[in-house]
Amino acid sequence: MNAGEIAQRVAALDDAAAAEVSAALEAGHDPVELLRAGVIRGLEWIGEKFEAGEYYLPELMMGGELAEKCIALIDPHLPAETGASAGVVVIGAVQGDIHDIGYGLVAKQLQLAGFAVHKIGVNVPAMTFIEKAQEVNADIIGLSAFLTTTIPNCAEVVEYVRDMGLKDTFNVIIGGAETSQEKADQMGAAGWAPNAVEAVALCRRLMGRND
Repeated sequence: MNAGEIAQRVAALDDAAAAEVSAALEAGHDPVELLRAGVIRGLEWIGEKFEAGEYYLPELMMGGELAEKCIALIDPHLPAETGASAGVVVIGAVQGDIHDIGYGLVAKQLQLAGFAVHKIGVNVPAMTFIEKAQEVNADIIGLSAFLTTTIPNCAEVVEYVRDMGLKDTFNVIIGGAETSQEKADQMGAAGWAPNAVEAVALCRRLMGRND
C-alpha cells in the first residue's frame, strides 16, 4: 500500500485507510510521505469534492475523523523538530466555525516545515487569537473559516489587531473553503492560502524565507 492508494482510501471515506497506514508504516514507508502524499492529499480531494457539490458537511466531518485516526498513527514516526524555529504560528477556526479539518492540516504541515505551532481549537473568539499570540510571541495568526457566515469573524480579528496597534507585530492570514485572496485583501489580512502546502509557502514568505 503506497501513499497514493492511502490518499484514495481517505478521499473515499474508507475506514480501511487507518489499517493501510499501519501496514505501510510496518513495511518501512516514509512517514512524512504517507502524511503528505497520503492523508493530506486525500483530505484535499475531499475538499475538492465538497467544493464541487459531491460531498457535504457530513462527509467533511467523516473525512476529518478518519484523517485524525491516520495522523495519530503516523505522528510517533515523524522526525522530531530540530534547529531554530522557522517562526511561531497561532492557528484555529474563528468564532462560529466548528470545522478543524482545514486548519489541522495546515498546522501539521507547518510543524513539518519547522514552525512552532499553537492550535487553539474551533469557535475561537477574536480576542482569544490575539491574547494567545501575545502570550507565545507569535509571528503569524492563522484564521480558518469554512462557512460564509464566519468570514466577518476573520475580519474582526484583523480589525482588532489593527486597532490595538499590533499590525506590525502579527501577520494575520486566512484560509478555508469560503475564503479567497480577494476577501483577504478586502479585510486587510496579510495573506491567503488555498491549501496546506500553499499556507507553508505563505508563512515562509512572511518570515522572509523564500526557500
